[in-house]
Amino acid sequence: MSSKSSQPAERIPAYVQSLPEEPSDEQIVELAEVSEYKAAISYLLNDSEDLASLERYKNAVKQLLIPSQVPPLTEESQT
Repeated sequence: MSSKSSQPAERIPAYVQSLPEEPSDEQIVELAEVSEYKAAISYLLNDSEDLASLERYKNAVKQLLIPSQVPPLTEESQT
């Protein structure tokens, strides 16, 4: 998949640019943004559908799609 090279560099999130050309599944899952998304969706689906978990999920999705638009996650927002 060569989507990284077909887009202008400024539109590709830094965490994607840091990956090798053909990343393994493990390399992708180890990214902080992907790990947070995985944790947020797992918690939302398996534990709680309250406003805090929905907010955490929303922010995790935003960090994946538009990381420069979302403030960094804090310990408080992850509880």
